[in-house]
Amino acid sequence: LASPPAPESCVDFSELWPSPVDAFYAAWMECCFECGSSGAADAMLFCVDCGEAYHSFCANAPIHSMTDWAVSGWRCPNCKVCEITGDVPEDENKMLVCEMCDRAFNFTELDPPL
Repeated sequence: LASPPAPESCVDFSELWPSPVDAFYAAWMECCFECGSSGAADAMLFCVDCGEAYHSFCANAPIHSMTDWAVSGWRCPNCKVCEITGDVPEDENKMLVCEMCDRAFNFTELDPPL
């Protein structure tokens, strides 16, 4: 018996794999953690704690009313903590999120109290 012929691919792998340069730039492209898109880069926020990128509109963050300081210290929804204590209260319903800067506060820690 003759040995079977060597398998041949009908797909040119050079068409499937990006060049090393394209792969490098694609790895550094930030995609929104919420929607997966890399579009609207001017509306992208980066979490100061975990580094994930979010569109301001996906995270419901008021980017147009936020100062540069607020943008640089922005926390994503998964990393939000009380800015006074640094903790997350057991009852997350006690967290208030500022509509101007998107920072979170445990309302039991506010002075004067609400």
